[in-house]
Amino acid sequence: MLEVIKREKSWYPPAIAESYIDSVLRDIHVTDRDSYDWVEFLITEPYIDILLISVRDGDKYDCCIHRFTFSEDYCWNQEEEEEFEEFFLNSKYPVLFMSSYFDRIYAYYSEKYPGWHLKRYFTNPERLLDHIHHCMKQNTIKELLYKAGLDELAVRAPKADEVNLLASSPAEIYEVPYRVVKALNCKYGAQILSDQGNRESLKELNRRYPDMFKVPLNDPQCAYLIRLLGGNLEWPEIYRLFMAGRQRLANMWSYIQYANFVSSEDSPQKREKRERLQRLANVDPVFEKYMDKIDRDELGRIAFYLLDKREEFDRDIRRSIRKRNPDWQERDGEYVVRYPQTICDFCREAVYMSNCLLTYLEAFVENETDILFMREESDVNRPFITIEIHKNALTQAYHRFNRDCNANEAEWIRDYCRRHGIDCDGYKFNWNVDML
Repeated sequence: MLEVIKREKSWYPPAIAESYIDSVLRDIHVTDRDSYDWVEFLITEPYIDILLISVRDGDKYDCCIHRFTFSEDYCWNQEEEEEFEEFFLNSKYPVLFMSSYFDRIYAYYSEKYPGWHLKRYFTNPERLLDHIHHCMKQNTIKELLYKAGLDELAVRAPKADEVNLLASSPAEIYEVPYRVVKALNCKYGAQILSDQGNRESLKELNRRYPDMFKVPLNDPQCAYLIRLLGGNLEWPEIYRLFMAGRQRLANMWSYIQYANFVSSEDSPQKREKRERLQRLANVDPVFEKYMDKIDRDELGRIAFYLLDKREEFDRDIRRSIRKRNPDWQERDGEYVVRYPQTICDFCREAVYMSNCLLTYLEAFVENETDILFMREESDVNRPFITIEIHKNALTQAYHRFNRDCNANEAEWIRDYCRRHGIDCDGYKFNWNVDML
């Protein structure tokens, strides 16, 4: 079990003479910093032994000295564990050392213990020693995370009483899918994973929108996700807002940039857009799911149709349908063909199909052209093929994103046209030809 099995010391490092410590203090490299921590390497193999000398206010002879020994035969007490975390890993002061020692340690231990999956950690070299310590200690949360390459999470690992002690993988530590844990390997990602409520939210988001976690996230992206998770938003809102800002956040490296991003997100224009989207989502969930696919002008038109003038357009569409041939609406057991019934019906088709249907609204209302929705009878509420008939001739029949119909669908539509006396001879069911 993690953090439960305790080892006993079977070996002790040799004592250090006071005269040697005095010589180390004399030889500490001169620095322009008043307060710092100096790492003195006593030995690097077959075990590692260091002195951590905490110099404060420029007086290296009145300092605090900690000794840390890394060996599979030697274990630390709780006080040593806490001192290593406080004075070495998370020191408030610069930690100074000769980098060549870390090169030597990495080369020796990565060759001797390939299963530890050591990394050089050039940006945070102290993590190499923490990685080695927990691999030697064994059965720790940090060991699992370091070996999985999740060093940002490892240095911020949760306490033993906060996780599943029977875990054998990072996914089991946090009880969320591994792809999510891997994507959140950063400072703010660790903050998200530290909260049980957030972990439940992450599982739901991954279930609904797995593309959120297909690539690693950086700190600004995770900070923004924390903001969204705490914003009392619905799942589609979190997804839409996160994906909309994801690329901009990916190029940020400082908190100031992130703060400017959040400030722009809270602008009156952005707030008005979010409120408008929420009102549209209350009309039909499809608008919330696909609204990020359309531009601002089209969003404005849809909001005008559905929020400002919905009753008027519904009335105009009903009046327009009364002037059309009712026999063109039919159901044959395989497909359903019908006219748009409301303005919401019309807008929903346009948004889902990602086509230019909205530009045909006025022509449809004025009976200048005919628009028909073709549905599969097994799923009559999902847009399938949009058909235009202009002056009694078939002019368009496309799937979503203006994809052509397949051969069977094309033949069914030709039969439909022949049944109703609609000219279809000039339509080839080939976008490259029909659009010429």
